[in-house]
Amino acid sequence: MTLINEPRRPLENDRMTSTNGRAGSSGPTAPARHPDRHPDRHPDRHPDRAASSGQRAATQLLGLREVTLPAAVLAAADAFLDDAVASDDPVTREAAAATRARLRAALGHERDQH
Repeated sequence: MTLINEPRRPLENDRMTSTNGRAGSSGPTAPARHPDRHPDRHPDRHPDRAASSGQRAATQLLGLREVTLPAAVLAAADAFLDDAVASDDPVTREAAAATRARLRAALGHERDQH
């Protein structure tokens, strides 16, 4: 099973201003008086434009710290690297060997690289 950390998204009532309008002061929160100055809004964001699936995936990956996968998935990924390890391109071979080493370390293997 793959686990992906999703960043916390502020709730509608989760505001930085209190009832007296000063940021950081204690007390119950009230709706922001200036929605265009809300801390969650950024001038480069377009709330009316939906994020692409790639943008959503990138956002999730930014917060990713740990992934849990079945060992069979890691073993299959290791097997898929056979062609890349045998590639004529030295950069591809190096990247495949490094990836294979990390996969095997995750699997607990102590085998030599091909």
